[in-house]
Amino acid sequence: MKKIVIIGGGIAGLSAGCYAKMNGYDAHIFEMHNLPGGLCTSWKRKGYTFDNCIHWLSGTSSKSTFHRIWQELRAIQGKEIYYKEMSIKLFLKDQIINFYNDPDKLAQYLKKIAPEDSHMIDELAESVRKMYLLEYMPLTKAKELFNIIDKFKMIISFFPFLWFFKKYMKTKIDEFADRFKNPVLQQAIRSIKGLSPSDEFIGIPFLIASKDAGFPQGGSLKFAKSIEQRYTSLGGKIHYGAKIKNILVTNNQAVGIQLEDGTEVKSDIVISAADGYSTIFRMLDGKFINKKIRHIYENEPVVPSNLQVSIGVDMDLSSDANLSNSVYYLYELDKPIMIAGEEKKHIHIKNYAFDPTFAPKGKSTLVVAFYVKSAYWEQIYKDKAKYKQEKQNVETAVIDSLEQIIPGIKEKIEVIDVSTPMTLTRYTNNWQGSIMGFKNGLVLNIPRTLPKLKNFYMAGQWVGDAGLPGAAGSGREILEYICKKDKKRFITTKP
Repeated sequence: MKKIVIIGGGIAGLSAGCYAKMNGYDAHIFEMHNLPGGLCTSWKRKGYTFDNCIHWLSGTSSKSTFHRIWQELRAIQGKEIYYKEMSIKLFLKDQIINFYNDPDKLAQYLKKIAPEDSHMIDELAESVRKMYLLEYMPLTKAKELFNIIDKFKMIISFFPFLWFFKKYMKTKIDEFADRFKNPVLQQAIRSIKGLSPSDEFIGIPFLIASKDAGFPQGGSLKFAKSIEQRYTSLGGKIHYGAKIKNILVTNNQAVGIQLEDGTEVKSDIVISAADGYSTIFRMLDGKFINKKIRHIYENEPVVPSNLQVSIGVDMDLSSDANLSNSVYYLYELDKPIMIAGEEKKHIHIKNYAFDPTFAPKGKSTLVVAFYVKSAYWEQIYKDKAKYKQEKQNVETAVIDSLEQIIPGIKEKIEVIDVSTPMTLTRYTNNWQGSIMGFKNGLVLNIPRTLPKLKNFYMAGQWVGDAGLPGAAGSGREILEYICKKDKKRFITTKP
């Protein structure tokens, strides 16, 4: 039985471990933290649960391609799934705009606001429909196993989307907004930039397309623990508090790992589902790269980091008219606030009161988050007093803004927790505190192997397999590839 060592216990690593065990390998996961999930995590403070990851989860619907993977990993069985009618509820100073996740309902609603923009509204709705179609495309084999026929079939399957990507891939949100005649809809489209990690229009239909994607009860950590349980039930071993110093290489073959305490663990195969930069340039000393890999890490932008303010409040907000039935609640502020050196004109709130496991009865958990530059926080982190003060400034600014939105909330706050990019870096070791790897990861076609290094593979967001479905699919496909090389039939044991 071949032994596989997997670096990282996030969703990609857990997935790789599960499929390794399904296919008869001796799998060992080494995770630097004391919990599974990586970025897919949550934590408790005074009875409140604060979630860091899942907004809505592709694959909760049986119609979705990814549903099969979550079933194989037993990630969602036995969990109540909560669905929302809207993806975004936007509060402008003079009007509320509902972005329904049903494209037909969205178009009908927006046309009542701006009949003069019927053509543009139809265009927006059609872009949302295209996003749904992408989610329902069938699973394919690992890209490393594609032959000429497979590649041709893939190209054919993408024909319906070619015009869509050609038209919108380089379109900016502001450019799309300018094409509306109605000033309210112009402003509404621009406002959504606060929810997107980039200024490209393609992110807006992605954000809206959440109709068949729900929230699994218990949130991110419970979700990750379900996959961990699947892995251990199959006989897999997971080692916590195990930070990797080096990947052991002999004659250009990965033969194991060395932990920071000097312990060496030998294996036949090594899979890194950990941070890409640390894997390539620290654990492997940058010895196995080519021009493409160097160019990517030196020039390609990463998805920004996240600043999150989590709040436990002694208020039942489960049926609040303005804070129910949408994934995001986006508010235009009367006066912009400064967050980490940047002016913010909007704040977005996530209200978890729909899930009774997130707060004591009669109370609610809220989260306010911002995309921020990791470099700013890395600099001030060197001065602990300055770092602490900046967190306090963020806390004050957010509470003051919430008081305008929910009068009386300031006196009802029982606990508040500020997570910065440095929190993410300490917890996951992610390069630049990024929450989703390279911004253009899907089109960069990053290889999941390294040049001239045998028996070594990479999985997860740093090879372009971003998001929870991408991470889980990445672990699955790596094992499919390994099985093919070992001349074994790839097995995906179903529950």
